[in-house]
Amino acid sequence: MAVTTAPVPADPAPADPAPNPAPIRERVVARVQRSLRSRTVTWMTVGFATILVMTAVALGAFVYQQRGIDAVRRTVAVDGRLARVLSAVQDAETGQRGYLLTGDAAFLLPFTEGRVNVGRQLDRLRDLVVGDPEQRAELDALSELIRAKLDELGASVALSRAGDGAAARASVAGGRGKQVMDAIRDRVRSMEAREADRMERRQEAVSRIALAIWILIGILAVLFVLFSTSALREANRRHRLSRFLPQELVLRLADDDGSLKAGRRQQAAIVFIDMRGSTTLAESLDPHRLSEFLSAFRRRVTRLARLRGGVVDKFIGDGALVVFGLPEPRPDDAARALAFARDLVTVIARWGDRAAQAEPVRIGVGVHYGTVFCGIIGEEARYEFTVLGDAVNVAARLEQATKLHGVPILVSEAARRAAGEPAAAWREVCREPLRGRRERMPYYTMHEAAAGTVRA
Repeated sequence: MAVTTAPVPADPAPADPAPNPAPIRERVVARVQRSLRSRTVTWMTVGFATILVMTAVALGAFVYQQRGIDAVRRTVAVDGRLARVLSAVQDAETGQRGYLLTGDAAFLLPFTEGRVNVGRQLDRLRDLVVGDPEQRAELDALSELIRAKLDELGASVALSRAGDGAAARASVAGGRGKQVMDAIRDRVRSMEAREADRMERRQEAVSRIALAIWILIGILAVLFVLFSTSALREANRRHRLSRFLPQELVLRLADDDGSLKAGRRQQAAIVFIDMRGSTTLAESLDPHRLSEFLSAFRRRVTRLARLRGGVVDKFIGDGALVVFGLPEPRPDDAARALAFARDLVTVIARWGDRAAQAEPVRIGVGVHYGTVFCGIIGEEARYEFTVLGDAVNVAARLEQATKLHGVPILVSEAARRAAGEPAAAWREVCREPLRGRRERMPYYTMHEAAAGTVRA
């Protein structure tokens, strides 16, 4: 009969009662603590902090540069206003001189406009230096000089307009107009010199800070490259480890968990799985379809194991060894192992029926709970995780005994008791010694009602 091996989605595992929140909370706390100790998390944190520092430095440099630009604009504006003030005073003086010499009223226009413009430019200049006490003091002195100059110009113009031209000219000749104008020019040059000195100091500070920022950015860039290289090396190391070890153990080993390398004894639930009729199946399928079929089988085992918190230690042909109690033992290891066994039998039976195989796909599952030795052996180039101990041998013998007794699951007394399963849910199959063993032990399978559900 032709065999169809089109992939069929795995059936969802039967729903279980809501888990106790306390163990979940403990597992979350333990996972967070392991993450905080993780070298990868450390590298990521340092790299992220480096990026934040570089961003903060760049932002600070931008803000400081903007302030420098604002300072340049202010200096240019102050210099421009000073030039306009001086120009307005000179315009007023030119109008006054022209009117006194010619008597032409046309010269009064630049005189009047110059006086008005001086006041306007001084007000704007005062707004620019409001935050600079030194320049504000200089501006006050300049304002007094300009006021004295404009008063002198106004007095001579008033005398001339009153018809006393000789007195007006005499007041100009005998006055201090030239000395005041020279003092105004000196004060303007002093304020310009202050602005130039401020600008020079600012540029020196900007140069020093820019150099420091570039040095800091260079150091941070080097650190970021080093951190990135280390993180990449760590990621590659984890990738290499994942080729040989279960994913659940890679994180612990990559974080230098010495307990796994040294090995340890602990309580664990061991589940052995084997597919029935695989020899006949191998004969009826070409190699490509057989590979697809076994891959689909292994995917279902892996998914259900992860769903129940188990670790697939290894696949052995069409069988598998799954351990519950890694990377750390938990109180409900045995209960989750039994739930996994029931779920897997159900899912594989339904998947086999839907896949339209010549022979129905069935499995045998043996479950035992006891003390095991687990650890990672070998070198980094070829690590191997192993679980050893009498509990492993008992689980393997129980799986083999499922063929003899014609049941899908056999569970030891130790596993049933550790799981807290009521005796009414299980039927004792036998108390005879398992093959290859001397001591007698009871082992169980599901009652017929539950078994019927599993085989459906």
